Amino acid sequence: MILLIVACLAGIFFGLYYNFLVLIPLTLAAAVTCSAAALFHGQSFSTALLAIVIPAVGLQGGYMIGLISRDILGQFLSRLTGVQSKRV
Repeated sequence: MILLIVACLAGIFFGLYYNFLVLIPLTLAAAVTCSAAALFHGQSFSTALLAIVIPAVGLQGGYMIGLISRDILGQFLSRLTGVQSKRV
């Protein structure tokens, strides 16, 4: 459960600040890491496969949430900075 939450938060961060090309290597790195950890702990192949799929789905779902919230976060941050507009 914690792995899903961390993957979703990482996906939100990368969705806010990076393009979609970062999603492919990030998903592959998460898959390799989770599969190595699952097999290192002596889990079966089906459990290792589940340990790969859950963070990948959470990462991609979080990425989509980050993409959707880019505009909202930009408007919120522009109101917090309080910088005057340079328009005449």
